Amino acid sequence: MTQWYRWSMMALILLVVWGCGKGQTVTEVNPVQPRFTRADNGVITDSVTGLDWYVRPNRDNNWHQAKAWTESLTVAGGGWRMPTIPELKAIYQKWASRVNMDPLFQPKAAWVWSGQLHDSRTAWGFAFYSGLVNSHGFNYGDGRMAFAVRSRR
Repeated sequence: MTQWYRWSMMALILLVVWGCGKGQTVTEVNPVQPRFTRADNGVITDSVTGLDWYVRPNRDNNWHQAKAWTESLTVAGGGWRMPTIPELKAIYQKWASRVNMDPLFQPKAAWVWSGQLHDSRTAWGFAFYSGLVNSHGFNYGDGRMAFAVRSRR
C-alpha cells in the first residue's frame, strides 16, 4: 500500500506543478510611485496630501526665525506658510529614516515648529523622533527646524 501511495502522491504533485500557470498571461506591474518627489528647486511634493514642502537649510531656528523665513520664502512662486500639527503628523513615517520622515526631507534635527500657538509665549511643534506633539517657548531654537508648506500649485 505504501508503494501505491507514494506513486499516487508523485503523480498528483506532477499534475499540479505541470498544470500551474497553463493558459495564464503574464501582466507587467507598474512600479509603485513614490509618495514624495523632490524638484530641482528643492520643493518636495506629497502625492497623498497634495501639499508642497520646503525645508530650511540645516540650521537651528527659534519660532520667530522660522516664521520670518517662511513668510519671506519666494521659492517656486511663494505662497508658503508654517505647517499645522496635522500636516506635520501626515508626513511622519515611523522607521522611514533615523528621524521618521522620508529621507528627501534631509533634516538636521527631528523637531519642527508649527504655525500654531499654544499660548502667548509658546508654540506647538512636532517631534519626529518620538511622534509626539509638544510646545516650546518662542525663543528656544536648539535642534528646532523650520519647514514651509503650501497647497500644490
